[in-house]
Amino acid sequence: MRLHPDTQIALREPELPGLAGVLDAPALAARAGLGGLRPSYLLYKPWTSCVAGLMPEGGGLEPWLAATYPQDRFNEVRARPEWQEGAIFLDDTQSVLVPLSLARKPKAAQALADPERRRKLLARVGLDGCALTLLRYKPGRRLVLRADGPEGPRAILKLHAREADFARAVAGAQFGAASVGADFIGACKRARAIATRWVPGHVLHPAAGLDAFVRAGGALAAAHAARPPQGHAPLTLAEPKTLAQHIGWLLPGLDADARSVARRMPPVPESAAVVLHGDFSADQIVHGPERMQIVDWDRTCAGPGAYDLGTALAALDLDGLRGADAAEAAGDALVAGYRAAGGRASDADIAACRARALLARADDGFRVRRPNWDVEAAGVLKRIDRVLDHGLHATAHLDAALDPRVLRPQFDASSATLIRLKPRRRALVRYRGPGGVVLGKMRAKGQDAVAPAVQAGLRKMGLDGRDGIGVPRVLGSFADPPLWLQEEVAGTPLGQLIDGQDAAMAMRRAGRALSRLHLVPPQSSRRWRHADELAVLSKAVADGPYADLATLAAERLAALPPAPEVGLHRDFYFDQVVVGHDILWLVDLDLHARGDAAIDVGNFLAHLTELDLRRGGDGRGYAALAESFVQGYAVLGGPLDHARIDLFHWLSLARHVAIARRFADRRHTVPVIAALCRAKLGRAKLQHA
Repeated sequence: MRLHPDTQIALREPELPGLAGVLDAPALAARAGLGGLRPSYLLYKPWTSCVAGLMPEGGGLEPWLAATYPQDRFNEVRARPEWQEGAIFLDDTQSVLVPLSLARKPKAAQALADPERRRKLLARVGLDGCALTLLRYKPGRRLVLRADGPEGPRAILKLHAREADFARAVAGAQFGAASVGADFIGACKRARAIATRWVPGHVLHPAAGLDAFVRAGGALAAAHAARPPQGHAPLTLAEPKTLAQHIGWLLPGLDADARSVARRMPPVPESAAVVLHGDFSADQIVHGPERMQIVDWDRTCAGPGAYDLGTALAALDLDGLRGADAAEAAGDALVAGYRAAGGRASDADIAACRARALLARADDGFRVRRPNWDVEAAGVLKRIDRVLDHGLHATAHLDAALDPRVLRPQFDASSATLIRLKPRRRALVRYRGPGGVVLGKMRAKGQDAVAPAVQAGLRKMGLDGRDGIGVPRVLGSFADPPLWLQEEVAGTPLGQLIDGQDAAMAMRRAGRALSRLHLVPPQSSRRWRHADELAVLSKAVADGPYADLATLAAERLAALPPAPEVGLHRDFYFDQVVVGHDILWLVDLDLHARGDAAIDVGNFLAHLTELDLRRGGDGRGYAALAESFVQGYAVLGGPLDHARIDLFHWLSLARHVAIARRFADRRHTVPVIAALCRAKLGRAKLQHA
């Protein structure tokens, strides 16, 4: 584990000389002769104790607890009679390793080590004959196990240490079973054990797709509307000041920032109370074959619906800080789905709850031993400031666009599916109705009158499919929500054909289609100049180690003579082309403008180069396909200015330095892209000289 330099203050605490060892509990266990263990839960109380859970790699029932204490407390623990045989004491570091069979809490956990006691426990909760696999272990608090029957996974079994936690978990499990959770199987008060039906499916993750988060939001809204919250304990939260103090203990260098966000923290919203999940996040949602189910209702309580949304968004914020590409869009989709299903929560209330949840989870990286947990904690505090400054920032009107009832009687749709979302910018929704399937495009800043007019104009000029090239038909528009509709065309996105046997032919067709677009009179008065291309690149690489790319591009552009203007696509690459059997469709023409034709050609080639680099190539892996595309482009026009296209190829690729940094699966390409663009742009400069 890499520790922030400030953390060495904690490591020098004379009261906890074994802290470093418990922070690396698997190594501590190996020193004691225990192998095959991985860390689970970590609880650190400065100057008091540090406790870590250790679980067998295969989910066996022999986890261990590793703990270190101040000298006086260690002496007390060292003298416990029941630990004299079985526990392992490391006196030099005031540390101890304790097997589950000797754990004091949960008391019923000791039964897991004895086959007969385990059989009786399973019988009391309706799981006779099941085998158990350990899933989670929080020493002194809770164990979570999977119960397997002959047919496979049957149930989740939880053992709680505290009576209050058990009672709350029983109420939550029963509520969940009655709404959108797992079926309740049984409970044993004496053992503080609860069994709920195993839910088949996959845990929700930002990569699952936006519509999955829309449906998850709908499931949460249904749970909040299931029944009044009478009988459930009210929501209680730690004071922001206390949470900030804990961060300061761990990272003294962040103490001032933590206290600052704590002082800014708004109060808990006083909106109408519902039955809350209490710990809601994407990993509490199982995306099954039939429906979304929300699991793990152990912290059920009564409070504002915004709280569950806030905890989910905070968890997605952490996913985003750890590299999940779609985390921000997933959060907006979750909130939109919640509201489209009738859930009520204001942006201000959600932001307040989100900020509180982020502060409570600022030390999550430390608890799960992430290598850069100190950097992550600093990022969480900055994220809190952003949330408090700007609120939710969801795409305006998205919830309305996802509710077919709002669109009636202007447009009759039976379902709405979120396909694409760029938070605070635009969304793409697929609607299914009696007349078939149509696509709806929405802009956050208001109705887009230009894009549908451009598309309709292009069709009137001949791009209607009659000669094998077309743009989709416009079917109508709305002011509220700001949405316009177009047909969904039949075919396969060109990107899915790149590795197929017909790729070269498809590339030639795409090149010919782009050339055809450029021959049609521009349908917009907007202009996209060379200076605009350079401005986008300059912004992408500003104030960083790649700023010289903009300088090289500027020198090349300065020597470039003007070119005739054509009607540009302006974001042309393989996913903007749908290849049908008879018609090749050009889609997403929202940025259509007048400009240099080489911009579109170069951008397409840059995307091919980037894809090859992303897949581990040297950038030339799709050279043959690039040549097919250029040949297709030349069919309808005259001689090509290859030097001009080459410039925009590398200028466009240089922008991917910034794009790749936003995606976890592309970050490895950043230095390769930068080096290649420096070589290509700089080499051409030298040749020109």
